Amino acid sequence: MIGPAIERTVPARPKDLMDHDPDTVAHAKFHMRLSPDGLVHLVWGEGVVMVVGDAVAAIEAMTRLTGGLQHPLLVDVHALGPTDRAARMEFTRRGDLVSAIAIVVGTPLSRLMGNFFLSVSKPTAPTRLFDDEASALAWLKDSAGWR
Repeated sequence: MIGPAIERTVPARPKDLMDHDPDTVAHAKFHMRLSPDGLVHLVWGEGVVMVVGDAVAAIEAMTRLTGGLQHPLLVDVHALGPTDRAARMEFTRRGDLVSAIAIVVGTPLSRLMGNFFLSVSKPTAPTRLFDDEASALAWLKDSAGWR
């Protein structure tokens, strides 16, 4: 006699490493990619509350993508929620990874907070705030030497 059917479940697993795009990092709170021309594009999720662990994860992701070499960085924070001070300072501390930073903000309040942060933290790489991605890319190309 054959016993009762045994249901076997296989735990879900991430995509096979062979399917992974080596120029992209998907994180629960952000998405990052390295374009063929050397630009790192970091997009924070809508309403994300950023803490220092998230900043560390983004820095580690950029280090993996770039091999630790300096690259221009386009950061889209237009939909980002609150960011704690420790996270902001972690990005400043690791300014050695970027040649220039263009930050796309979404609201007058985020622009005000961004300007305050830039005046206090004094990043080592050229850094500017923009209202749209096209302006940010133009600045990176014209002023920051990215091609």
